Amino acid sequence: MKKNLIILWGCMIPLLFVSCNPKPVGNKAEIKDPNITKTLAANAMERYENGLNKYKVAYYYWYDHLMDGEVPLANVAEAGKKLDLALAGINGNSFDKAYSLINQADSLLDIHVKSDSLFPYETDKPMEKQDASKVYKAKAKDYLVLERYGVKMNDVGPSIWGYCDDGEYYLITTFYNYHARGYIIKPVVVEIITTKDPNKRYVYLLNGETKVTQSEHSVEYLVEDHGKSFKTIITDDPKGGGTICHSIGIFPAVAGKAPAISFDVTTIPSFSYWYNQNLGAAPMYPDIVLAGFEQPGPAWGTVTMDGKTATFNKTAGGVTEVCMISGAPGKKYDEYRTNMTRYGNEWYLPFHSDQLDGIFISYGKFRDGALWYKGKYIIPTEFKLIPGIANQTLTLKAKTKEYGELVLNFRIMLHDPVYTERVAVMDGNFDNQILTNGGAWFEHVFKGAPDGVKAVQESPEIVNPL
Repeated sequence: MKKNLIILWGCMIPLLFVSCNPKPVGNKAEIKDPNITKTLAANAMERYENGLNKYKVAYYYWYDHLMDGEVPLANVAEAGKKLDLALAGINGNSFDKAYSLINQADSLLDIHVKSDSLFPYETDKPMEKQDASKVYKAKAKDYLVLERYGVKMNDVGPSIWGYCDDGEYYLITTFYNYHARGYIIKPVVVEIITTKDPNKRYVYLLNGETKVTQSEHSVEYLVEDHGKSFKTIITDDPKGGGTICHSIGIFPAVAGKAPAISFDVTTIPSFSYWYNQNLGAAPMYPDIVLAGFEQPGPAWGTVTMDGKTATFNKTAGGVTEVCMISGAPGKKYDEYRTNMTRYGNEWYLPFHSDQLDGIFISYGKFRDGALWYKGKYIIPTEFKLIPGIANQTLTLKAKTKEYGELVLNFRIMLHDPVYTERVAVMDGNFDNQILTNGGAWFEHVFKGAPDGVKAVQESPEIVNPL
C-alpha cells in the first residue's frame, strides 16, 4: 500500500506544476473571452498612463534636474515614440508587445546624466553659508531703491491667490515692469484667472504713464489707460514692522471679450525674503545677476466680475515681488530670460499657510530659500523637488537645523502658460504639525519655455502649450 501511494504521488507532482503555471495570455488571436480582453486592456492602459506621465515629467522638466541630473533629450524623444507604439499595441490587443515597449520607454527615462556642462558657471550658495545679519523686514522706502549691489530693478509685482466664498479659486497677478532701465516701462500688466473658466485669461496691458508718489512712510503707484486703472499703495506697518500692500484694479467690460472686472485686495507680508541674504548680488545665470526681496504672507479682499462680488477666505495668500535682475557688465538685460529658457530649472515657490510662510528659489544653479516661523527667519540647509503628476502635482522636502524636515505637497489650481506661472493649494507638515489653509505661487520656467516678457506684449492670447 505504501509503495502504491508513493507511485501515485509521483504521478501527481507533474500535474501540480502544470496547474500552478497557467499558460500566459498571448496576442489578440489567442484571447477569446471579451471580458478578459477588456480587463487586460484596462490594466495595460493603466501601465501606459504611468509611463506617459513619466515621459511628461521628463519632457516638461517637471523635476529638479540640478539635483537629479537630466534625462537626455534623445532618450525623451525615443521614449515618446515607444509609448506611441505601445498605445497602438493596446488598441490592437497586442498586450505583450505593449508592455515590452512601455518597459523600454521606462528604461530610457530612468537615465539621468549629471554634468557640470548643464550649468557652466559658479554662483553663491546661501543655504550652505548662512548669514542673516543683513536681513530685515522691508519698508516702503525699500521699494524706491532701484539699484542694489549694482543690480537694477526688474519689477514690482504684488499678486494674490486663493478661494473665494463663491467656491472658485482666483489668481490676480500684476507687474510694474522696470526691466533694468531705471523707470517703469509700458505696459503695466494685470492678469486675472479663475476656476470658473480657467481657459479664459483676462490680461490687461495698461499703456498709460505710471505715477509714483512717495511720502515718508508710503509709496503709491497709479496707472490709468482709457478707463482702465490699477493702483498699489505700499504703507509701513506700524505693528508688524514691515509693510501693508493694498491694490485696486478697475477694468470696464470689453464687448464680446470680457465682463467688467475689479478687485480690491490687501496683503501684509509675514516677512521679507532677501536674495542671497542681502549680502550682495548673486549670479543667476552666466553673466546675469540678481538681488532684491520677495514678501509672502496672508491676503484678503474682494474681486468683482460681471457685477458679482466674491470675497477671499482664509486660504488667500499673496507675494509682493521686488526683484532686481541685470546683465553683468557688457551683457544685455534681456539675456536673463534667454538663459532661463536655455538652462531651465527655474522654480519660484513662495507660499503661505496658517502656521508657516516661506519661499524656495531655484534659478539654474542658484538655490536659496527662507521660512518665517514663530517670528523667526529660518534658512533651510537644502531642499529637493519630487515630481508627481506632470504639471499638476509636486512635493518639496527641505531640511532645517532648527526644526528638522519640512514637507510641502502642491496641487496646481490655475496655470498661466505665457509666464509659465501657476497657483496651487498646498498641504504638508513641519515641526510635528499639519499645515492648514496652504497655498502657493508656483512659477516653473522649463527649457524651451516661451519668453514671457515678449509673448505677453506680442500675443497675450497664447494658448496653453499642454
